[in-house]
Amino acid sequence: MFNTNRIAFVRGLLIAFILCSFIISASAQETPKAVISNIISTVNSRNASQAIEKIYLQTDKPAYQAGDTLRFKAYLLESITLKASKKSGIMYIEIANDSSKLIKRIMAPVDAITYGDIVLDEKDMPQGTYILRAYTSWMRNFDEAYIYSKPFYFSKVADNDWLINYNAHTEKSADAYKVQLGLKVNSLDAAPIGLREMQLKLTDGKRTWLKSNVNTDMEGLVNVNFELPEKADFKNLSLTMRDLRKGEGNRNLVMPLAFNRPQNIDLQFMPEGGSLVAGLPAYVAFKAINEDGRGTDVSGSIYNSKQEAVATFNSAHKGIGAFHMLPQAGEVYSAKIKLPDGSYKSFPLPTVKPSGFVLKVNNRFKSDSIVVFIAATPDIATSSNNYYLMAHTRGMVFYGALVKFDNGVAKLLINKRTLPGGILHLSVVGADKKTLNERMVFADYNSKLNISISANKAIYKQRDSVALNMKVTDVYGDPVEGSFSLAVTDDGQVKTDSLKNSSIMSYMLLTSDLKGGVEDPGYYEHSTDDAAKWQDLDRLLLAQGWAAYDWNEAFSAPKPMPYAAEPEFLITGRVTNVFNKPVANSRITLLSKKPLLVTDTVTNTNGIFTFKGILPSDTAVYFIQARNKKGKSNNVGIEMDEFKPPIFTPRAERLIPWYLNTDNSNLSIVKNQITLKQNYETITRGKVLKEVQIKSKRIVKGSKNLNGPGEADITIDDEQLQKAGRTTLRDLLYKNVKGFGPVANKFGVIYYRIRTQLVHIIIDGIDIAFLMPDGVRPYDYFNQYLDYYDAEEIKGIELMTKPANVSAYTSRFVDPMAIPWEHAFIEVTTRSGHGPFMKKAIGTYLYRPMPINIPKQFYSPKYSLDPIPNMTDIRSTIHWEPNIITDKDGKATISFYTADAPGKYTIIAEGADLDGNIGVKRQSISVEKR
Repeated sequence: MFNTNRIAFVRGLLIAFILCSFIISASAQETPKAVISNIISTVNSRNASQAIEKIYLQTDKPAYQAGDTLRFKAYLLESITLKASKKSGIMYIEIANDSSKLIKRIMAPVDAITYGDIVLDEKDMPQGTYILRAYTSWMRNFDEAYIYSKPFYFSKVADNDWLINYNAHTEKSADAYKVQLGLKVNSLDAAPIGLREMQLKLTDGKRTWLKSNVNTDMEGLVNVNFELPEKADFKNLSLTMRDLRKGEGNRNLVMPLAFNRPQNIDLQFMPEGGSLVAGLPAYVAFKAINEDGRGTDVSGSIYNSKQEAVATFNSAHKGIGAFHMLPQAGEVYSAKIKLPDGSYKSFPLPTVKPSGFVLKVNNRFKSDSIVVFIAATPDIATSSNNYYLMAHTRGMVFYGALVKFDNGVAKLLINKRTLPGGILHLSVVGADKKTLNERMVFADYNSKLNISISANKAIYKQRDSVALNMKVTDVYGDPVEGSFSLAVTDDGQVKTDSLKNSSIMSYMLLTSDLKGGVEDPGYYEHSTDDAAKWQDLDRLLLAQGWAAYDWNEAFSAPKPMPYAAEPEFLITGRVTNVFNKPVANSRITLLSKKPLLVTDTVTNTNGIFTFKGILPSDTAVYFIQARNKKGKSNNVGIEMDEFKPPIFTPRAERLIPWYLNTDNSNLSIVKNQITLKQNYETITRGKVLKEVQIKSKRIVKGSKNLNGPGEADITIDDEQLQKAGRTTLRDLLYKNVKGFGPVANKFGVIYYRIRTQLVHIIIDGIDIAFLMPDGVRPYDYFNQYLDYYDAEEIKGIELMTKPANVSAYTSRFVDPMAIPWEHAFIEVTTRSGHGPFMKKAIGTYLYRPMPINIPKQFYSPKYSLDPIPNMTDIRSTIHWEPNIITDKDGKATISFYTADAPGKYTIIAEGADLDGNIGVKRQSISVEKR
């Protein structure tokens, strides 16, 4: 899409392959040369055809508040080349809570890039941690780790919020831990919340381990002692604090608790290349993590079986470090660290192998080459077997050479200028193509764009005009045409942590190619300019970089992919007759009011129809009608190809709420946000009394509700159902009815209940239990209806749980001897009104696809000369520019106005030339009072 001068890079690649051929010709026979050539051509061809796509999203800020809009720019690139992906034209973006429950999902047309926005509604999102995900259909064929995900915190800040500080101490006792938990509760102005009755509840997501009513003292302090059994999930403990004082709005604060017991530190050792080999010097990386999954500093010594110290070690960054040792044959090694209580804990090192290879890599800071040393035990070094050093980046092989030993050591040199930027996998491969040793290093050339941003003023005033001049060049200094996005945020309201937050550089070149999470990924972003960070990056790759590449799999036939790539938005389905046989040449008509559309097509021999070229719409509803050869639709049915959502594993990372153990910088931001909002309220509306809202009853038209119109404990009306789209009746109830779900009785029979009440489902006035055949389990029978009906076929759902609304139903549908309040009734009113008969409409289909994202322009006010700042412009995102296109000179200009709050603004620009190169730039500007 965007081209730049890549002659030098292509020349480098050619040199790499010529050099590879020269090495082989000069030092090996034809057979090794053929092996390497075959590996390179086969692996590259196969991996190119099945290349994974990578997505990165830049958002306007890292955290959001109620009423905010999340704005994003998405980059869809091929994983191997980092060029624009041509496979997919449709992308899915979704928000889920920390339990992986879906909150919102949208679809976006994408041509390597796309951008849009998602309104965050506090009705759907209580305060807490959420996950932003993005993926294509093609990406679902691969490991879930390749799906882009990013956690963010959503909050609703108010001036009566509390701050919680806690400390916890544990002491082992038999098969449990004695816990001393201390809490201090303050208001935002630091005043203690004293003499307040609270309810504390401690859970691990599966079980509740503590539920107790306590009182804070005059200083807002509360101490509670309890026991936690060993079987409790200490990694997922959450404490809920509920204010029991009347008139406080049922305040609940939920916070993760991390005990991080020192005796539960996990220490893992990873020898360079993968193994400890007797008699060969070893460089061993280690990683120490706490129970919360975060790195922790450790130090200790390595001991042999005679308890003699042979090496010492100290962690360098986030619990990661490395040390040298010389393993001996027959020895068993262990590491010992000292815990805070004075005790020691030991960890075993990997077993020493009597024979094998050691891979030693020297990737010096700012060097233009990688030096690889391969040492082998005498039995291997003197054998006639052939071994090869192969190097690939993201699945594309860029280097191959025969390993020739000289006194048991082989030395090879790789020119980094012939490599794309990112992680380079070095593998020692045998003739059987099995990986014997592997090492990951970082290649720091060729893929980095240099982005410079210059402001037209040194310091700005409130409501001042800003002009930013952007210039982008590649590693050779040539101008770059590309696509970029830029966010400007107010530091007084938004904390942009460059260490904790990832960028397109750290994600595409580093974290997306490593197993497991990388703590503070932004720390490594400038490692190519900092010698200490460069060394920390190398240790990170040693500690997390062993992932043996299966060269044999690369030679096997490509596996069929269950999920096809989606080049464009299609509406597809199948027409069948009463015998479920496909109907060929059936005329299909598609109609839509918004957008206005009338079109038709015919089915193929398999009864399949496809509509292409449909213009995207965020609220489209399509009426589809099928007719047979005689022009009738009374004996044909339509089966639509609906989106089947993936099920993702809940993300392990837990974000700390702003109000828990908050630091001064976070507290300053929160206070500033509240002050700005209060000033805004005063200026725009003054202090007004809270409105008294009289809510009218929701009425479901056509309902057979025995209590009369609107007489229900919970009503899901037509307006809510239209927003729900194709959501099943099951998901509607799970989302809107607290306590709904299957529960087994004492005999093991499973029934659906709402807490303790047995659920009865009434559809159009008919109890579905009346139609249940003998011998069918109630649970299975109910599931048929819960999965069959969806929001588009339902006009309303009314829930009766309280005695006043239940009594009319129990007298009609339940045995007179039953206890009324043990039953709950769900009245479902369908659009057809025909009752619980599972039969779709013949020959017609109302199709509501997933909402398609239509980007909205970011509102940026324009001010006249010498404007008067009155504190009504309190934007936290000062400017958002998602579609910056640099010209042939690599230049672009961005203009906007500052807001009313003085201080510093952070500017973050990210982007790609879509030809394999990416870049990021951070800087700031200052705003003073007029």
